[in-house]
Amino acid sequence: MRFRWLLAVFPLLYAALFSAMAGWLGNDPHALELFIPGQRIVVRILSAAGCCLAVSVFARGDHLRRAWLLLGWAAAVILLRDVLRLLPPFHAGSAGAPVILSGLGILSNVALLAGIWELARSWKMAAIELPGGRSGVLGIALVTALLALVVAGPEALHSARALAGGDWGALIFFVSAVADILSLCLITPLLLTAVSLRGGLFSWPWGLVTASQVAWLLYDAAGTLAPRLAPGGFPLAEVFRGMAESYLFAAGTVQFLLIRHVRRAAG
Repeated sequence: MRFRWLLAVFPLLYAALFSAMAGWLGNDPHALELFIPGQRIVVRILSAAGCCLAVSVFARGDHLRRAWLLLGWAAAVILLRDVLRLLPPFHAGSAGAPVILSGLGILSNVALLAGIWELARSWKMAAIELPGGRSGVLGIALVTALLALVVAGPEALHSARALAGGDWGALIFFVSAVADILSLCLITPLLLTAVSLRGGLFSWPWGLVTASQVAWLLYDAAGTLAPRLAPGGFPLAEVFRGMAESYLFAAGTVQFLLIRHVRRAAG
C-alpha cells in the first residue's frame, strides 16, 4: 500500500494541472471550450476505472461489491452521456437528443446516490461504533444537511418551479439537485466511518470517498455562486468536478490495492 499517499494527492495535482491549463487557455475561449469537455471525459474514465477495480476484488453478493458496482454504473452512464454530447446528432440538437441525454443523467444520479448510500451504511452492517456518540453524529449530520441545502437547494427550487410550469426539460436538473442534496447529507456517515477506522488501512477508501463528496459540495457551491465562469473566464466549477471524479478513482484504486494486500498477507 505504498502508493496510497500518491493516490490521495493525485486529485490535487490534477486540479493544479487543470487550473494551469485553463489559465493558459483563458485568452482563447474556443480552445477553452474544447479543453473542458475533453478533460471531463478523462476524469469520467478515471472514476469508472477506479470503481471497476474495486468491484473486481469482491465476490458476488458482497455488500461492498454492490456499492462499488452502483458507483461504477453511475460513472459509466454519465461518461456515455458526455461522449454522446460530442457526436453530431446530439451536438446538433436532434428531436430525441434531450430526452436521451436527460434520461442518462437521471440514471447516473440515481445510481450514484444508491452507491453512496450503500457505502454510507457499511458502518452499521460491520457493527462499527461511530465517534462522537449519538448527539455528535446528529450535530454533524445537521450541519452537513444545512450546507447541502444552501449549495444545492436553490437549483432544486428553481427546477421544481420550472417543472410546475410545464417545463419537463428541467426534470434532469431537479433530479440532479435532489440527488446532490441527499448524497451530500451522507458525508457524515462516510466521514465518521473513516475517522473510526483511523490508523488503519481500511480508513483510506472511506476517507477518499468522503473527499470526493466534499469536492462535489464545492462544485455545487461554485455553480451557485458563479453559475457560468469565475471572474476572468476561469471554470472554477470544473476544477471541483475533476477533483470529485479523481478522488473516486483514487478511492476505488485504494480499495482494490487494500483487498489485494490483505489477501496476500493472509496467504
